Amino acid sequence: MILKPIPFFFLLICFNLCGQNQKKADSLKRIFHEKEILSDSVATGLLSQIIIKSSSPEEMLTYSDVLLKKAKHYKPTYYAIKVYNAKGVAYRLKGDLENSLKNLFKSATLASDNEYPIFEAEAYSEISNTYIANDDFSNSLVYQTKAIDIFRKQKINKRLCIALLNTGFNYYSVGKLDTALQLYNEAEPIFDAVNMSIGKAYTIGNRALIYWKKGNYSKAEEDVLKAIHMLEPLGDQFGMADYHNQLGSIYLEQNKIKETIFHTQKSLEMSENIGLKEQIRDASLLLSKLYTKKENYKEALKYQAQYIVYKDSIQNKEQTKKIADIRTNFEVNLKNKEIDLLEKREKLNAYYIIIAFILLILSITILLYFRQRFKTTKLIASHQKKEHNDKIKNLLKSHETKVLQSMVQGKDNERKRLAKELHNHFGSLLATIKVNVGRIEEHAIPNYTTLTQLVNKACADIRNMSHSLHLGISEDFGLIHALRELTIHLDQSRELNVEFSASIDDGIIDFENEIIIYRIVQELVSNVLKHAKSTKLSISLTFFSDKNLINILVNDNGKGFNTEKEFHGMGLKSIKEIVAQHNGIISFDSNPISGTTVNIDLPITIKTNLI
Repeated sequence: MILKPIPFFFLLICFNLCGQNQKKADSLKRIFHEKEILSDSVATGLLSQIIIKSSSPEEMLTYSDVLLKKAKHYKPTYYAIKVYNAKGVAYRLKGDLENSLKNLFKSATLASDNEYPIFEAEAYSEISNTYIANDDFSNSLVYQTKAIDIFRKQKINKRLCIALLNTGFNYYSVGKLDTALQLYNEAEPIFDAVNMSIGKAYTIGNRALIYWKKGNYSKAEEDVLKAIHMLEPLGDQFGMADYHNQLGSIYLEQNKIKETIFHTQKSLEMSENIGLKEQIRDASLLLSKLYTKKENYKEALKYQAQYIVYKDSIQNKEQTKKIADIRTNFEVNLKNKEIDLLEKREKLNAYYIIIAFILLILSITILLYFRQRFKTTKLIASHQKKEHNDKIKNLLKSHETKVLQSMVQGKDNERKRLAKELHNHFGSLLATIKVNVGRIEEHAIPNYTTLTQLVNKACADIRNMSHSLHLGISEDFGLIHALRELTIHLDQSRELNVEFSASIDDGIIDFENEIIIYRIVQELVSNVLKHAKSTKLSISLTFFSDKNLINILVNDNGKGFNTEKEFHGMGLKSIKEIVAQHNGIISFDSNPISGTTVNIDLPITIKTNLI
């Protein structure tokens, strides 16, 4: 038989989560009794700490009653919740499970009514532990689950890891070892994070019992001893007494009689000193088994009788029924409160529904009225708008064409004007300066060589700028000449190898169409230079006289682009608009391997004097 480990992670009654420490409790008692005048706040604080630190259930009950009286006029509800919780734990340690549950349910009810969710969860955890003491694991899990839900919602990690530890024990008790181990493993890093060494000790000790259950005796012994050594400086005699019992059982299964006697007697001695009935019961049972095995039937009978006495004082059928009645009354009261609250909410919801229904009817009536008016107005407006849009569409189509042509022509004229201004005025002026500088003797002025170089560079820059600006269509030379100059200019950069071919004679296409074709080619070439990263460019113009149609074919060996998505730039968008406005057709073929090919069929107007 495997004895159950101490499940009641007793820190739950410790409001500051410090654990039992009788020396500290004795020191606090001296302060409380020696000080003649204490304020209510100081007195209640000292009493709370005494209850927390004390290892004696009787002492916990005595000082709990004192605290309840002291707190009568100072936060009475707050301290009453804590006192009933502490008394519930103390009665459980004495084996009085009935009074334990009565006090714990009082604590839970007060906490719930006054909206102290953390204290409510603490009470649920201790209720769970009391059911464990009565071997009622199903009810224990119910209340431990309630506690965990509250602790998770409130993000109280210190309480959460304790609840996880206790729930792990529940699953251990019903034989679900893997689930218990999972909960212990979840609790351990949280105990580390909140620096709670006593919680870490209980995790290690309870997990050791799972190793024992699975037959790993060496690991079980090692970890139970580790837990005892961790609890010893903390003064937690509850845990040490129980773990000594467990260690005795582990050694008994291995027939290590000497070690079994030592640890079981140690547990019994500690339990009797502070009146722990459950630990006395478990140690008595273990010693009874031990002496039976040694055939010392007198001692075995003695401890068996002691086991029965303590077992009956903790648990009997009548008491179990009373415990069940206590829970039933609590749940009924809780349910009645929920029903009252639900009825109030239902009445309030009924008023809301009536008001909402009236508002809905009113809204539908208004909506139908305005909808009908809107439909009538919309029909009239739609007919008028269609006629108006048709007129505007026709006007815009012709106007956009004229505006585009005017803009292109205007830009071309401005470029020519600037080019002529640079060449005729500034070019002549710099040429004159160059001649005059040339007549000055070299040694006559300082920096003569630098001045000469700057003048020569200025002349060259003006000439190149004038040439660049004049790249366009001249009425004297025509489209083909302008495109050839464009390709020559591109070749000079030595970054792009350009091929140009044209099966069309100058003087056939009227000047406005030549400007449009030139700007299309120019824009396509600009896109290649900006985006394609190509080394070769081919431009081809083919004239079909029977259809008055010119085909523009521009091909590069660049990186290509996504023809379905990348049309947001102004360049390609404007080209598509120009081609569409002149009833032309444009297509793109692009990929990273062969580059990009743009194919345009553009209807044109030939010069009338050629017809």
